[in-house]
Amino acid sequence: MKTPVLLLKIKRYDPKKDPPSWDTTFEVETKKGMNLLEALLRIQDEQDGTLSFRYSCRGAVCGSCGMKVNRKLVLACRTPVEGLLNETTRIEPLPFFPVIRDLMVDMSIFFEHYKKIEPYLHGKSIPAGREYTMTEDERKKIDPYIQCILCGICSGACPAFGRDSQFWGPAMLAKTYRFFADPRDRREKEILNPLNNHHGVWGCNTVFQCVKVCPKEVPPTNAIVNMRREILRYRLASFFLRFSSLCRSSSK
Repeated sequence: MKTPVLLLKIKRYDPKKDPPSWDTTFEVETKKGMNLLEALLRIQDEQDGTLSFRYSCRGAVCGSCGMKVNRKLVLACRTPVEGLLNETTRIEPLPFFPVIRDLMVDMSIFFEHYKKIEPYLHGKSIPAGREYTMTEDERKKIDPYIQCILCGICSGACPAFGRDSQFWGPAMLAKTYRFFADPRDRREKEILNPLNNHHGVWGCNTVFQCVKVCPKEVPPTNAIVNMRREILRYRLASFFLRFSSLCRSSSK
Protein backbone atom coordinates (compact mmCIF):
# COMPACT_ATOMS: atom_id res chain seq x y z
CA MET A 1 0.00 0.00 0.00
CA LYS A 2 1.39 3.41 -1.02
CA THR A 3 2.32 5.77 1.84
CA PRO A 4 0.22 8.97 1.75
CA VAL A 5 2.28 12.05 0.94
CA LEU A 6 1.60 15.46 2.45
CA LEU A 7 2.29 18.49 0.24
CA LEU A 8 3.19 21.61 2.19
CA LYS A 9 3.63 25.06 0.73
CA ILE A 10 5.18 27.23 3.44
CA LYS A 11 5.43 31.00 3.36
CA ARG A 12 9.15 31.66 3.79
CA TYR A 13 10.71 34.85 5.03
CA ASP A 14 14.35 35.74 5.67
CA PRO A 15 14.84 39.35 6.83
CA LYS A 16 18.25 39.40 5.11
CA LYS A 17 16.85 38.40 1.74
CA ASP A 18 13.79 39.03 -0.45
CA PRO A 19 10.19 39.68 0.70
CA PRO A 20 8.11 36.70 1.88
CA SER A 21 7.55 34.07 -0.82
CA TRP A 22 5.79 30.79 -1.53
CA ASP A 23 8.51 29.41 -3.79
CA THR A 24 9.00 26.01 -2.11
CA THR A 25 6.69 23.00 -1.85
CA PHE A 26 7.74 20.19 0.49
CA GLU A 27 6.67 16.55 0.27
CA VAL A 28 6.44 14.54 3.48
CA GLU A 29 5.61 10.85 3.78
CA THR A 30 3.02 10.48 6.50
CA LYS A 31 2.07 7.82 9.02
CA LYS A 32 -1.06 7.08 11.00
CA GLY A 33 -1.65 9.54 13.84
CA MET A 34 0.92 12.04 12.56
CA ASN A 35 0.33 15.72 13.24
CA LEU A 36 1.46 18.82 11.38
CA LEU A 37 4.20 19.67 13.86
CA GLU A 38 5.79 16.26 13.26
CA ALA A 39 5.69 16.94 9.52
CA LEU A 40 7.43 20.30 9.97
CA LEU A 41 10.10 18.66 12.15
CA ARG A 42 10.65 16.05 9.44
CA ILE A 43 11.19 18.82 6.89
CA GLN A 44 13.62 20.59 9.21
CA ASP A 45 15.55 17.37 9.87
CA GLU A 46 15.57 15.89 6.38
CA GLN A 47 14.95 18.59 3.75
CA ASP A 48 15.67 22.13 4.94
CA GLY A 49 17.39 22.85 8.22
CA THR A 50 16.75 26.58 7.85
CA LEU A 51 12.97 26.22 8.19
CA SER A 52 12.05 28.25 11.28
CA PHE A 53 9.08 27.77 13.61
CA ARG A 54 8.40 27.53 17.33
CA TYR A 55 7.40 24.52 19.39
CA SER A 56 8.02 23.16 22.87
CA CYS A 57 5.68 20.77 24.67
CA ARG A 58 4.12 19.04 21.61
CA GLY A 59 0.99 18.58 23.75
CA ALA A 60 -1.10 21.76 23.30
CA VAL A 61 0.04 23.15 26.65
CA CYS A 62 2.75 25.69 25.79
CA GLY A 63 0.95 27.43 22.91
CA SER A 64 4.18 27.90 20.95
CA CYS A 65 3.21 26.34 17.61
CA GLY A 66 0.32 28.61 16.58
CA MET A 67 0.19 29.27 12.83
CA LYS A 68 -2.17 29.78 9.90
CA VAL A 69 -2.98 26.60 7.97
CA ASN A 70 -5.25 26.77 4.92
CA ARG A 71 -6.62 30.09 6.23
CA LYS A 72 -7.39 28.66 9.68
CA LEU A 73 -5.50 29.52 12.86
CA VAL A 74 -4.41 26.36 14.64
CA LEU A 75 -1.83 24.73 16.88
CA ALA A 76 0.39 22.57 14.66
CA CYS A 77 0.68 19.92 17.38
CA ARG A 78 -3.11 19.47 17.40
CA THR A 79 -3.59 19.38 13.63
CA PRO A 80 -3.74 15.80 12.23
CA VAL A 81 -2.25 15.42 8.75
CA GLU A 82 -5.05 13.05 7.71
CA GLY A 83 -7.28 16.06 7.07
CA LEU A 84 -4.65 17.77 4.91
CA LEU A 85 -3.88 15.07 2.34
CA ASN A 86 -6.38 15.97 -0.39
CA GLU A 87 -4.67 19.17 -1.53
CA THR A 88 -1.54 21.24 -1.09
CA THR A 89 -1.54 22.69 2.42
CA ARG A 90 -0.56 26.34 2.69
CA ILE A 91 1.10 27.41 5.95
CA GLU A 92 1.71 30.99 7.11
CA PRO A 93 2.73 32.70 10.35
CA LEU A 94 0.12 34.11 12.74
CA PRO A 95 -1.43 37.31 11.32
CA PHE A 96 -0.99 40.78 12.85
CA PHE A 97 2.40 40.00 14.46
CA PRO A 98 5.73 41.11 12.94
CA VAL A 99 7.44 38.13 11.28
CA ILE A 100 10.94 37.29 12.52
CA ARG A 101 11.60 34.43 10.11
CA ASP A 102 9.36 31.96 8.27
CA LEU A 103 6.65 30.90 10.78
CA MET A 104 8.19 32.66 13.80
CA VAL A 105 6.56 35.92 14.86
CA ASP A 106 7.54 38.61 17.34
CA MET A 107 5.07 38.42 20.24
CA SER A 108 6.76 41.11 22.36
CA ILE A 109 3.71 43.40 22.38
CA PHE A 110 1.51 40.45 23.38
CA PHE A 111 3.60 39.74 26.48
CA GLU A 112 4.05 43.43 27.29
CA HIS A 113 0.27 43.59 27.65
CA TYR A 114 0.44 40.43 29.75
CA LYS A 115 2.83 42.07 32.23
CA LYS A 116 0.50 45.06 32.58
CA ILE A 117 -2.34 43.00 34.00
CA GLU A 118 -0.06 41.62 36.75
CA PRO A 119 -1.30 38.08 36.11
CA TYR A 120 -1.13 36.68 39.60
CA LEU A 121 -3.45 36.65 42.57
CA HIS A 122 -3.41 39.81 44.67
CA GLY A 123 -4.85 38.11 47.70
CA LYS A 124 -7.19 39.75 50.19
CA SER A 125 -6.08 39.99 53.79
CA ILE A 126 -7.20 37.03 55.89
CA PRO A 127 -6.63 36.15 59.55
CA ALA A 128 -3.52 34.16 60.39
CA GLY A 129 -4.04 30.44 60.13
CA ARG A 130 -6.96 30.77 57.71
CA GLU A 131 -7.07 29.86 54.02
CA TYR A 132 -8.54 31.61 50.97
CA THR A 133 -11.85 29.93 50.19
CA MET A 134 -14.34 30.08 47.34
CA THR A 135 -17.56 28.29 46.49
CA GLU A 136 -17.94 25.77 43.71
CA ASP A 137 -20.02 28.24 41.70
CA GLU A 138 -17.32 30.90 42.08
CA ARG A 139 -14.71 28.45 40.87
CA LYS A 140 -16.79 27.47 37.85
CA LYS A 141 -17.08 31.15 36.92
CA ILE A 142 -13.32 31.49 36.40
CA ASP A 143 -12.59 27.96 35.14
CA PRO A 144 -12.94 28.75 31.41
CA TYR A 145 -10.44 31.61 31.64
CA ILE A 146 -7.79 29.60 33.49
CA GLN A 147 -7.44 27.39 30.39
CA CYS A 148 -5.72 30.10 28.28
CA ILE A 149 -2.22 28.96 27.13
CA LEU A 150 -1.14 32.35 25.68
CA CYS A 151 -0.73 30.99 22.16
CA GLY A 152 -1.77 34.30 20.55
CA ILE A 153 -4.15 32.64 18.11
CA CYS A 154 -7.05 34.79 19.32
CA SER A 155 -5.05 37.98 18.63
CA GLY A 156 -4.26 36.70 15.14
CA ALA A 157 -8.00 36.38 14.50
CA CYS A 158 -8.98 39.68 16.15
CA PRO A 159 -9.84 42.58 13.80
CA ALA A 160 -9.34 45.09 16.63
CA PHE A 161 -5.79 43.84 17.27
CA GLY A 162 -5.18 43.93 13.52
CA ARG A 163 -6.05 47.63 13.48
CA ASP A 164 -4.30 48.58 16.69
CA SER A 165 -1.37 46.68 18.23
CA GLN A 166 -1.93 48.64 21.45
CA PHE A 167 -5.31 46.95 21.87
CA TRP A 168 -4.91 44.59 24.80
CA GLY A 169 -6.31 41.71 22.81
CA PRO A 170 -8.70 38.86 23.66
CA ALA A 171 -6.28 36.74 25.67
CA MET A 172 -5.20 39.59 27.93
CA LEU A 173 -8.75 40.74 28.55
CA ALA A 174 -9.81 37.16 29.33
CA LYS A 175 -6.86 36.84 31.74
CA THR A 176 -7.86 40.12 33.42
CA TYR A 177 -11.40 38.86 33.91
CA ARG A 178 -10.05 35.65 35.41
CA PHE A 179 -8.64 37.72 38.33
CA PHE A 180 -11.49 40.23 38.44
CA ALA A 181 -14.00 37.40 38.87
CA ASP A 182 -11.89 35.62 41.48
CA PRO A 183 -13.34 36.47 44.92
CA ARG A 184 -9.90 36.00 46.49
CA ASP A 185 -8.37 38.91 44.52
CA ARG A 186 -8.51 42.26 46.32
CA ARG A 187 -8.22 44.52 43.26
CA GLU A 188 -11.91 44.43 42.23
CA LYS A 189 -12.72 47.76 40.50
CA GLU A 190 -9.05 48.76 40.42
CA ILE A 191 -8.24 46.03 37.89
CA LEU A 192 -10.80 47.44 35.43
CA ASN A 193 -9.54 51.04 35.43
CA PRO A 194 -6.71 50.53 32.87
CA LEU A 195 -9.17 48.76 30.53
CA ASN A 196 -11.77 51.52 30.47
CA ASN A 197 -10.67 52.91 27.07
CA HIS A 198 -10.49 52.05 23.36
CA HIS A 199 -7.30 50.01 23.87
CA GLY A 200 -9.17 47.95 26.46
CA VAL A 201 -12.72 46.61 26.63
CA TRP A 202 -14.22 49.34 24.43
CA GLY A 203 -11.94 48.50 21.50
CA CYS A 204 -13.47 45.04 21.01
CA ASN A 205 -15.81 44.57 18.03
CA THR A 206 -17.60 41.65 19.75
CA VAL A 207 -17.54 39.55 16.58
CA PHE A 208 -16.56 36.40 18.56
CA GLN A 209 -13.69 35.44 16.22
CA CYS A 210 -11.50 34.82 19.27
CA VAL A 211 -14.04 32.41 20.70
CA LYS A 212 -14.24 30.50 17.40
CA VAL A 213 -10.49 29.93 17.04
CA CYS A 214 -9.40 29.32 20.66
CA PRO A 215 -7.89 25.81 20.90
CA LYS A 216 -8.81 25.67 24.59
CA GLU A 217 -12.40 26.96 24.23
CA VAL A 218 -11.75 30.12 26.25
CA PRO A 219 -14.57 32.68 25.64
CA PRO A 220 -12.78 36.09 25.71
CA THR A 221 -15.75 38.00 24.28
CA ASN A 222 -17.95 36.90 27.17
CA ALA A 223 -15.34 38.22 29.60
CA ILE A 224 -15.14 41.54 27.75
CA VAL A 225 -18.92 42.00 27.79
CA ASN A 226 -19.03 41.17 31.51
CA MET A 227 -16.32 43.73 32.28
CA ARG A 228 -18.09 46.40 30.20
CA ARG A 229 -21.23 45.73 32.23
CA GLU A 230 -19.31 46.09 35.50
CA ILE A 231 -17.68 49.35 34.37
CA LEU A 232 -21.09 50.78 33.49
CA ARG A 233 -22.45 49.62 36.82
CA TYR A 234 -19.64 51.40 38.66
CA ARG A 235 -20.29 54.54 36.59
CA LEU A 236 -23.98 54.52 37.44
CA ALA A 237 -23.29 53.92 41.11
CA SER A 238 -20.83 56.83 41.11
CA PHE A 239 -23.35 59.06 39.32
CA PHE A 240 -26.17 58.32 41.79
CA LEU A 241 -23.81 58.82 44.71
CA ARG A 242 -22.86 62.28 43.45
CA PHE A 243 -26.50 63.07 42.65
CA SER A 244 -27.61 62.08 46.15
CA SER A 245 -24.82 64.17 47.63
CA LEU A 246 -25.91 67.23 45.61
CA CYS A 247 -29.54 66.72 46.65
CA ARG A 248 -28.59 66.57 50.32
CA SER A 249 -26.46 69.72 49.94
CA SER A 250 -29.22 71.67 48.21
CA SER A 251 -31.79 70.72 50.87
CA LYS A 252 -29.76 72.23 53.69
